[in-house]
Amino acid sequence: MSNAYKLDPQNEQAKAEIIAAEGLRASHEIITVLEKCKSSSEHILDQLPDLLVIMSLDGRILKGNLAAARLMGVDTEDILNRNLFDVFHVETRNIMKSRISSLLKDRNLKQQQFELPIINKDSHQVEHLWTVSLFTQISERRGPLIKVLGKDISKIKEFEKKLSQIFSAIPLGIFTVDSQGNIEWPYSLFTEYLLGQDKLADMPLDEVLFKPMWDSLDSIEKTGAGQVVDCIGGDTLWFDMAKLHFPKEVRFTRETPDGVKTCWLGITYHPIVHENKIEKLMIVLEDRTEVVEARRALELQREIENNKIKKILEIQNCSGSLLEVTFSDFDLLFPRLSKECEDYEPEKVARTLHGIKGIARTAGFSDLEHHVHACEDKLLASISDENVDRQWLTDTIGSLKTEWHELRSLCFALSGRQHGLQIKQVDYMEVLHELKELRTNLDDEGRRHADKILEKLGGGQFAEEVELATLEPKLEKQLNVTASSLEKKIDLRFDWDGVQVIQNEILTFSEIFLHLLNNSIDHGVEAPAERKKMGKGETGTIIFHADMREKHVHIEVSDDGRGIDKDKILKIAIEKEIITQQQASKLKTDEDILELMLLPGFSTKKEADTISGRGIGLDSVNDAVKALGCTKLYIKSEINKGTTFVFDVPLTTVD
Repeated sequence: MSNAYKLDPQNEQAKAEIIAAEGLRASHEIITVLEKCKSSSEHILDQLPDLLVIMSLDGRILKGNLAAARLMGVDTEDILNRNLFDVFHVETRNIMKSRISSLLKDRNLKQQQFELPIINKDSHQVEHLWTVSLFTQISERRGPLIKVLGKDISKIKEFEKKLSQIFSAIPLGIFTVDSQGNIEWPYSLFTEYLLGQDKLADMPLDEVLFKPMWDSLDSIEKTGAGQVVDCIGGDTLWFDMAKLHFPKEVRFTRETPDGVKTCWLGITYHPIVHENKIEKLMIVLEDRTEVVEARRALELQREIENNKIKKILEIQNCSGSLLEVTFSDFDLLFPRLSKECEDYEPEKVARTLHGIKGIARTAGFSDLEHHVHACEDKLLASISDENVDRQWLTDTIGSLKTEWHELRSLCFALSGRQHGLQIKQVDYMEVLHELKELRTNLDDEGRRHADKILEKLGGGQFAEEVELATLEPKLEKQLNVTASSLEKKIDLRFDWDGVQVIQNEILTFSEIFLHLLNNSIDHGVEAPAERKKMGKGETGTIIFHADMREKHVHIEVSDDGRGIDKDKILKIAIEKEIITQQQASKLKTDEDILELMLLPGFSTKKEADTISGRGIGLDSVNDAVKALGCTKLYIKSEINKGTTFVFDVPLTTVD
């Protein structure tokens, strides 16, 4: 064939042959490339470690890779038309078929992923993770085809098993929480023990962990508990800020075979982070009951030691003479308190507590004062509600007695004295107290006989006479404490040299004088600035006077303060419903109005404090005065001039 013939444009046949040849060559090249791609694709598929097959609905394999052939126990060339369902037990085969059916029923379902074991060629069961989906094809003349991916997860399961065994051996609760706030599997079995329930997988963290401890959380911890799950999905910076408020050591109540038990849980939070976002949260629980109890015991021991040191300092700051008087008073008051409690006389208990509080304040025993004050508060509220819990009263008085005994023991230890040297009458207090009450109802002759009996029982101490001047250190200390707290300047004077009373009555005098002193400091004497405006000196004066008269000891306690506003007294008595308006209209004299202050519950203060305003005061003073055999407590007062309290104690002497 010549060149002229080949290039002749007029030769249509030649032109067609050339085009056909070029097309054939291009097709060959395309087929060659496709064959290479197919070979490469099949090579890639065969290199996959996971099983891949395309199969019909009945399980007949139309295409499979090398991993599939190995699973079936055949060569790659022989895998076609093998049935994938043959590697399953009957039960698991049915599960596989049901999953495929779900894909056909719901075309919006892209794929199904699940775990099912197979039986390999060695007849061993091997765990697999399966992913099944519809295979996209150009023509569906052969019906729907299914693409199946199978991953051997037996090693992962074995690792999980070992991890679970490790978890079981660790006495910690370890688990992860997903983005929905649910506990994930696996978790350490000790978690179930700590939380008191099993089958925790997929349960909400809030329900399992935080709800049982909610009441024991403070407000900050409650806020933190609500933020734990919210942190999942957030960044690490937010987590680091929020975790400061997470509950870390809390009381937790759980169910056990032995019943409900309370323990202390330590909780730590560890974020699982991907690209600075928290995907999950790992939480570690620890039973810290023994640690917390040991720490609290140590803290309690330190508190006890600190309180003991504080008491020692208070004792050392108290003069010896004041300690002696305080001991003597308490050794009488606490047995009286026990008897009043045993006889269930709440009103008397309240008054005795008020006296104990005053003595404790005078001596500087602050803890005892505060505890008595708190007890008095609650008791008065219960009396007002007519709902005094007898067991609470007994327990509270018992704790106060214990505190006093500890204080007394410290004092004896510091002074080098032995308990056996303290006043012998302590062992007979209840009997002596009853005799003392009986004595007040006797005439003078009867009192003399009673005093002789008391003298025999008490080794002479109760019938011996003692000067009122022995009370001066206590009263001066009380003045310093109270006047200082109220920022008042007061000069305390005593005018009773040589005046004596019977020893067993000195405590009653002490109670009366302490009450009246507090009353004058708090209600009577004005503050320096107020006194200056009224033309008075900045320093007020309180005088204790006593003198011996023919048949009695005359007592006066006076101040140069603001005096008592009778109209105000009348108004308060009506407001507090101590008297009615009708009864008030019948009060004609100043003395009648002032006597309203002696009725139970009367106080001119709107709010109580540690000094006064508690409804216990002049009424208890009046009762104490009567206990000494007096008719009553008399009150004299003049506005801007001052107030005087007067009572006359019948003389009782020992033959």
